[in-house]
This record gives sequence, C-alpha cells and structure tokens, in this order.
Amino acid sequence: MSIALHSERWNEHCESADRTLKALEAGEATTELAWFRSELWRSLIRPRSFASDLAREHYGLAGVLVALVAGIGLSVGVDLLVLASKGISPATFVSRMTIDAALLGVRLAITCAVAAWIASGAVRALGRKGGSLDQLYTALTFATAPMVLTPIAGAFVTIAATNTTLAIAAIAVIALALRVVVGLALNIRGILPPAIAAVAFIVVIMLGALVLGDQVSRMRFLSYAVVPQTVTEFSVSPPTGHAVAPATGQRFDLLGFDLTLPAGWKSAATGVSGQAGRFESSNATLTVMRAPGAALSTADSYADNVGQPERVGLKDEWRERSVTHINGMVVVDDRYGGTYEGRTVLWRQFTAVPGAQGLALVYRVVEPADRDAALDEAAAIAQTWHITSAGR
Repeated sequence: MSIALHSERWNEHCESADRTLKALEAGEATTELAWFRSELWRSLIRPRSFASDLAREHYGLAGVLVALVAGIGLSVGVDLLVLASKGISPATFVSRMTIDAALLGVRLAITCAVAAWIASGAVRALGRKGGSLDQLYTALTFATAPMVLTPIAGAFVTIAATNTTLAIAAIAVIALALRVVVGLALNIRGILPPAIAAVAFIVVIMLGALVLGDQVSRMRFLSYAVVPQTVTEFSVSPPTGHAVAPATGQRFDLLGFDLTLPAGWKSAATGVSGQAGRFESSNATLTVMRAPGAALSTADSYADNVGQPERVGLKDEWRERSVTHINGMVVVDDRYGGTYEGRTVLWRQFTAVPGAQGLALVYRVVEPADRDAALDEAAAIAQTWHITSAGR
C-alpha cells in the first residue's frame, strides 16, 4: 500500500515537472520570438540606435532569418508589381512566385554571407581589428530588413491597379531600396572606423550589385514601365548623337503594328515562326519579332530573349543598351555586333513590351560601309513604329 502510494506521488511529481519544463520552454520561445520582432522593428524605425548596438550585441542565427524573409518579401513584392503593370492577375502564378521567393531568400542569405566574409578579409588586410564575420553578417542582413515591407506595395496595386497606384507603389519600393543602402552604411559604420567602414561598404555594394544584378535590373525596368515619364523621348540617336528624323516612304500595316520604311525597302515575309514581318534592302534586313517572355519578366528579359539567338557564333562581340521613349512606348534600344565567319555584322534592336506581349525590331547589316549611317537608318525606321491593340 505504501509502495503504491509513493509510486503514485512520484508519477504526479514527474508530470508536474514535465508541465513546468514545457511552460518554461514555451516562455523562452515566446521571449526569443518577441526579442526577434523587437530587434527587427528597431532596425526599421530606429536604425541609428540599432547600429550603435551591433558591436556589443550577439544576434546569432537571427541574421539568417532576416535575410530569408527579406529576400522572400522582395521577390513577392516585385512579382506582384510586374504582374499589375501588365494587367495580369497573380492568382495563376502563386506556385511560381512561391518558388522564386524561396530561391531569392536563400540567395540573399548566401550573398550576405559571402559579402561579409570578403569584407572581413578586406578589414584584416588593412591591418585593423574589429568587425568580425558575425558582426558584419548581422550588419548586412538586418540592413535588408526594409525589403520585408515590399509585399505591402505589391498587394496595394493588386487590389487597386491604376496608373496612380502603380506609380506610388513603385516609388515606395525604390524608397525601400534606398533605405537598405542607408541602413547598410549605418550598420557597417557602427562596427568599424570611418575609413575602414567606407572600404567595407564599397566592397559590399559592388558584390551585391554583381550577384543581385538581375533583381536590380527588374526594379529598374519596372520603374520605367510604371512611370514612363522618367524615360526621355527618342530625339537623338545614340551612340552617334545625331538628330534623326522619322523615316518617310511606304507604310506597312501588319497584325499588331505599323511602320514606315524608306525607298528601296520591300516586304520579304518568310512565314518563319516568331516573325511578325520581314523587310529587306540592298544591304540590310529588318525583322519584326514576337518577343518571347514570361509574365513575371520585365522588358530587359524580353530584349535578351530576342538578341541572344542573333549573337550565336559571334566573335569579338560588343553590346550597348539604353532605354528610350518612342511614340508613347518605353523601348529598350540595343546595339550589338562583332564578327561572324570573318565578316563584320552590326545589329540594332528595339524592343517594346506594352502589355503581356512583346515585339522587337531587329535591324541587321553585314559589312556596313558606314556604321553610323546604318545605326541612324535603324533609328529613323524605329521612330515610325506603332504597336496597335492587337500587338499588346
């Protein structure tokens, strides 16, 4: 009887201890989560205070979590803005957006780790102590915290997609990107002397631009699509610097577009898949291509998809790119060339994506007698180019 009573009391004691331990663990987890939220919030609204504590605090794996969440937020927010700028509902792209967001989150965390490692090496090479790898990683990852807010801008335009809301959202995203740069400068300065901090800051910015260049380009071209007023009108043809008047001659009205070609040009339609039209002169060709691209792609990706097959087998390759405004359209103006089988080849490509469908004018000339004259002829033709509703 006594043994049974003691055994029952022992079981009750063990159960009580288990409940106490679970409660303590839950309380500790809640405390850690609350600490993480408060530090993340402090890095957003009180960046100077946060930066001043970096040299004294230890944030551990919290930096990894911030980078993951920031990368996910950036990807989702920009994707929503790209779809809204094209008038496409995001409902059918949830799985693709989820995968892209997870991949960008991991890429951002790894990028921050590599940048922190190289920056810490640069600091040691300068013979200075301080700015450990852990501190630099925390400085970089928490600087990306403003990206967490990017989906708010994307959701805003998804609910009310108008030109005004798109412009406001794009400006908000650009402001968040600038806030990341400011936070990065403050955080690095919080753990390093001014001169060393400047070196580390430059190293990190260069590495970030190199590794995340695709996302920078997406945001750049998204801003052009949303706020086309920021793009200058095509009045002077780069790189020649000549004022080129629109071409005069025969006007061609085809499915989705129209353009005017000078005397000496004729239609040479081939029926090749992807070609909306083809024209030839005595020394050049002009092809109107259906520019392939995904719904989540910006105009630069469409232009790359058209130009890449043209450059296959090209040697001594060179490329130039600018963005301009032609007849109400934001146009990617590419100039590229090189040698193919010993002959000089020159291209000028104009790509526009006014909606979900893209079109590109691809002007090509072999062994040009006058390089500048060829580039200007392509520019003159492009100034007569209009995309109709059927091509959008």
